[in-house]
Amino acid sequence: MKKVAVLGFVAALVAGCSSTPVTPGTAKAVSASRVYDASYFNGSAERSATIKVTRDKGFAGGGCSFDILIDDQKVVALKPSESASMHVVPGSYFLKLEAGGGLCQNVSTFQNVTIAAGDELVYRILWPAGGRPTMERK
Repeated sequence: MKKVAVLGFVAALVAGCSSTPVTPGTAKAVSASRVYDASYFNGSAERSATIKVTRDKGFAGGGCSFDILIDDQKVVALKPSESASMHVVPGSYFLKLEAGGGLCQNVSTFQNVTIAAGDELVYRILWPAGGRPTMERK
């Protein structure tokens, strides 16, 4: 009986360290103080493609922001439950997630993406239990 209680406690603890998705429409807009290149937030005829990144909510990583970089240029820093829609010229990009500083370990992950005019790529930043923060395409 004691082992079952300990296993239950450990399972609850590990589950509490993971993040949970933010439902559509409930994500908060990122604060203007953490927008590093505002040109990505203005759509135009030339910037007709969109890359949307939403960060999960939860305790894991709550003490730090995650930076989103496009072609190695820092665009925005997201905190839990925040979302950013960045407008780009159709083409290929190097999309990168960086975390570090504050209470977080230094972590970096990236993806090469190609986006066409009028398309929207949607990404979720999550922190799985016992893992490292990652960015996955929806």
